[in-house]
Amino acid sequence: MNDPRSILRVLRPTAASAALVAALPSLVLGDTPVGFNRDVRPILSEACFHCHGPDPGTRKAGLRLDTREGFFAPTAKRGPAVVAGDPSKSPLWQRLVTKDPEEVMPPPES
Repeated sequence: MNDPRSILRVLRPTAASAALVAALPSLVLGDTPVGFNRDVRPILSEACFHCHGPDPGTRKAGLRLDTREGFFAPTAKRGPAVVAGDPSKSPLWQRLVTKDPEEVMPPPES
């Protein structure tokens, strides 16, 4: 999974993964710089914020992905969701690309 294009082969056909796949050519090829608010936040909002967003009543696993702190703060059970500078060691990335239906995010039923 060192090649970012390999995500194209493993992402599930969800609206969020479709949006990410649509954005990948420019992300991989470097046509334009990635803007968090423009490119990433809309995908997270669609696919992740219901369970990992600002509402503590619906938040799962103590993981908050709507803030910078949430990406890098350790959760109660694990370290941070994102390891800066090393996506392959980031649990968030691993959950996006796994083929295990029990581990994949967003969950297939969502």
